[in-house]
Amino acid sequence: MEIRIWGVRGSMPAAGAAFARYGGHTACLSAESAGALVVLDAGSGLGGLGRQAEGQRRFDILISHLHLDHLLGVPMFRPLYDPAVEVHFYGPPDLPEALGRLMAPPYWPAALADVPAQVHFHPVPPDTDFRLADGLGPEIAALAGDHPGGSLLYRLRDGDSALVHALDCELRGGMAARLTAFAEHAALLVWDAGFAPADLRPGWGHSTWEQGCAAARASGVDTVLMSHYGADYTDTFLDQQAALASREEPRCRFAKEGMRLWI
Repeated sequence: MEIRIWGVRGSMPAAGAAFARYGGHTACLSAESAGALVVLDAGSGLGGLGRQAEGQRRFDILISHLHLDHLLGVPMFRPLYDPAVEVHFYGPPDLPEALGRLMAPPYWPAALADVPAQVHFHPVPPDTDFRLADGLGPEIAALAGDHPGGSLLYRLRDGDSALVHALDCELRGGMAARLTAFAEHAALLVWDAGFAPADLRPGWGHSTWEQGCAAARASGVDTVLMSHYGADYTDTFLDQQAALASREEPRCRFAKEGMRLWI
């Protein structure tokens, strides 16, 4: 499975020289697996993926939840304007209505219903296993996360290798135990490091790199990849956090836009 990072921010994009090395786009990554290109979340980073995916005729996009930072890239996703392309969206049952409201006047000049691409929606109930439309790609499981309004965590398995995408989730109540079981022995755990440990705000639906390191140890994953950084966390600050995290847990890495990983 080849993983590419297209966006690493939460809440809103971050612009300027102080954010250039880690990147300023909101959450988006892609996984090429079992002959399919699977995209996880559609933040503003999705625009870059669309510009570099010339020749790709099908996209399967898994949405974790409906907050704006995870949908920002959809209107600017070039493949939507190509009649030869199929785009399959998977996520909460009200995803079609939410995207329809976002991508329509007065917020956007082109209505989603009018784009030339062939667009399909597939509702994903929490705590279920499923495959992509037409049975393509990896085996996928979804787990309900703890986030205001709800969220979906995803596990993609291709043979013996598994990717777990766990953004926008707070570890309250029994969530830590459920996530540990969900991520058990995964090759890569993508973690919500939206807050530095000193900044954690209970009830906001996010976590820290410190909690991610603990989750990696509990679940026995090979690598834990921090992402979804606060929009005001500069490159210098994230370098400092990455150094602290790597001393605590050697399997911890911090995501940067443009990063590629193979699992």
